[in-house]
Amino acid sequence: MRPRSMKLSLFSDYALRVLMYAALKGSSFQLDEVTEAYNISRNHLAKVVNSLSKLGYLDTRRGRGGGIQLGMK
Repeated sequence: MRPRSMKLSLFSDYALRVLMYAALKGSSFQLDEVTEAYNISRNHLAKVVNSLSKLGYLDTRRGRGGGIQLGMK
């Protein structure tokens, strides 16, 4: 019997990628950095980041000097 492979939704895949990027970066970063690193649509990532920030996994700051960073440490 072959082992089953787990399938993630695209949203879950992007969420894991953003969280891993935030953990490896260790400091504040811009959304465009993630879009370039993984070649993912900025609009899709914006929805993912918004959801993760509402859940408390990410901290986001708008404006000059703003950015995204890991929320739970």
